[in-house]
Amino acid sequence: MYIIIMAGGSGTRFWPASREQKPKQFLNIIGSRSLIEQTFLRVSPLTEEKNIFLVINHIHRTLTEQLFAERRVTILSEPRGRNTAPCIGLAAVHLRRHAGDIPMIVLPADHFIADEDAFRQTLRAAATVAETGAIVTIGITPTRPETGYGYILKGAQQSTLSEHPVFLVEKFVEKPDLPTATEYVASGRYLWNSGIFAFTPNTILEEIAAHLPDVYRGLRQLEEHISANTYQAMLDDVYARFPSISIDYGVMEKTTRPVYVLPGTFGWSDVGSWQALYELRRDERDERENLTDGRTLLIDTRRSFIYAPSGRLVAAVGLDHLLVVDTPDALLVADLRRSQDVRRVTEELKRKEWKQFL
Repeated sequence: MYIIIMAGGSGTRFWPASREQKPKQFLNIIGSRSLIEQTFLRVSPLTEEKNIFLVINHIHRTLTEQLFAERRVTILSEPRGRNTAPCIGLAAVHLRRHAGDIPMIVLPADHFIADEDAFRQTLRAAATVAETGAIVTIGITPTRPETGYGYILKGAQQSTLSEHPVFLVEKFVEKPDLPTATEYVASGRYLWNSGIFAFTPNTILEEIAAHLPDVYRGLRQLEEHISANTYQAMLDDVYARFPSISIDYGVMEKTTRPVYVLPGTFGWSDVGSWQALYELRRDERDERENLTDGRTLLIDTRRSFIYAPSGRLVAAVGLDHLLVVDTPDALLVADLRRSQDVRRVTEELKRKEWKQFL
């Protein structure tokens, strides 16, 4: 099998620690290694290093090469971010040209997995199903009514593979409101959409051709130029014309081909916000449920997260559910429970053209 690690995201919800030049997937926010390195090490037992592709934004090429200087990974650069459909398509044409119609596992670079052995077992089972020409996704058994994730409605069980039940997908569902999410969890029929997929290059490219024909035409042009000295110019031209569209919206919600889902119970998080990180690092909190990283002084403060890589002392007095992120040139102060809204700061910075803070 081949592994495609998608690492082109901008990480706007982790501003100001995450910036355009060094977004979330390159930060050491869980442990001593960056999220992209942890993802690589997590999947490397599944295949040879040369069979692992990293798809990144071109501005992170040097940073990625430095992190993986001693590894034999393949690095594919996108000239600009165009969401997951073009990203996956780019990897698929390179893989088809490189190795033929081999199952490919596609996963984001910035997720957290608690039980890595169980995770790898699930991916192996997914790759086996994908060998038949099927589209496969990994759904996460919900632990709470979450409004920040998309959901998958699972249908009838089709088989069991290496003790993993395989269900038909009835439909993909957009992020729900809280009452709807509560109903989903209570029904027992819904899974969180992890954004992890398995298929062969031919399978996914056929689906892109059917539902995103303009994207497919560009990908075919790229495939014809992969080994030519005109490839980079063609890549720039094609990506300038690509829409920004996710594989979920562009293909998964429209396909008439059967899609299968394997439920995952390996302790998953998309680490999608500062609050999600606070929840993941619960074992590091003090007796008042505070999580601190850096030089801090807390008085009568509870359930707060102070992240201070700047080295300056950050003191907090009489606060609750506080989020503070202190960096050398920008300071974020927010309600920890509203950390999903941090992306609105980056949107406003773009509107004001304050590029030095992006």
